[in-house]
Amino acid sequence: MIEILDPGIYSTIQDLGRWGFQKYGVPVSGVMDEVSARLANILVGNTENAALIEFYVRGPTIKFHTSTYFVVGGDAILSLNNKEIMSWTRYRANVGDILKISRLRSGAYGYVAFFGGINTESILGSRATYVRAKMGKKLEAGDILPIGTNFLRYKSPRLNYIPESLWPKYSNKAEVRVILGPNEDHFTENGIKTFLSSWYTVSLESDRMGYRLEGPRIEHSNLGPDIITDAVPLGSIQVPGNGLPIIMLADRQTTGGYAKIGVVIRVD
Repeated sequence: MIEILDPGIYSTIQDLGRWGFQKYGVPVSGVMDEVSARLANILVGNTENAALIEFYVRGPTIKFHTSTYFVVGGDAILSLNNKEIMSWTRYRANVGDILKISRLRSGAYGYVAFFGGINTESILGSRATYVRAKMGKKLEAGDILPIGTNFLRYKSPRLNYIPESLWPKYSNKAEVRVILGPNEDHFTENGIKTFLSSWYTVSLESDRMGYRLEGPRIEHSNLGPDIITDAVPLGSIQVPGNGLPIIMLADRQTTGGYAKIGVVIRVD
């Protein structure tokens, strides 16, 4: 068992998502940074889909009621019993130990993986939190979380840490690759050129559902911003009537009626 003493900012339990139910209107949810979450689980000795804690910028403070191993994924400032420790390193915590994650130095989302995974209730085959539908909730001070054994790998990991030179890198400015479509005919040639050549900033109104971008407005063609509602894949870029793009993320709705100018490639 572990106890949440301080939840940090928007800390939730996530795994790789609730796949197979979008046709029923159930979003996939799951981790926002799949690479970091998978790496943290592998390093601690779990399968890649084990449930872990995801946090936004500032992490939780956790008390251990069970001796276990853990890994913090993300470039974070953290300590165990007030002694500074490293991200991307597997540590053993004993009963009564306290892990404090102050903040991330870079990136927006970090992860805490525990040996065996977090054994909360599975809903439709996943432990991923989707707050809007009350499938799980944001973590709060006093929450007690059980550690399971269902996600242990058969072989112990050979590495106890990832060298800092190999950590996932995040910067404040990055080029993102996209595939145009499926509704590029809803945009003028000038609008598509604006989209492909401009820099955009992630708005403060963004969340796990989507990144709202601020920057040059994208011009629609005479077909306008609306389409017959269709599926909304991960990374699809909707452009509503105001001309400002929205990148759809983990908690995205299953269908949408705004024209999609493109889709961010999965690796980005």
